[in-house]
Amino acid sequence: MSAALKAKLRGNCGRLGIHTGTVEDGVCDACSSAHVEEFGDCVGIVQGLTDYGSQLGPEVDVRWQPSNLRYAYAPEDLDKTE
Repeated sequence: MSAALKAKLRGNCGRLGIHTGTVEDGVCDACSSAHVEEFGDCVGIVQGLTDYGSQLGPEVDVRWQPSNLRYAYAPEDLDKTE
């Protein structure tokens, strides 16, 4: 997950600056900080184009390790690692 995507997903959460949403039970409704916290340091394996039934892509499916959970991302939002 690229640094730019992490910043975009975190949005205006209080963790990064001025908070514009509401926080209930520690969850921000204005961003996806929880997604970044859960997968931001994980290694993901790109499995191919996301199958939407009527079309493939342009997003790609990523399996995050070690959880093996799958999410779709735009390819430009990912960083390649060796």
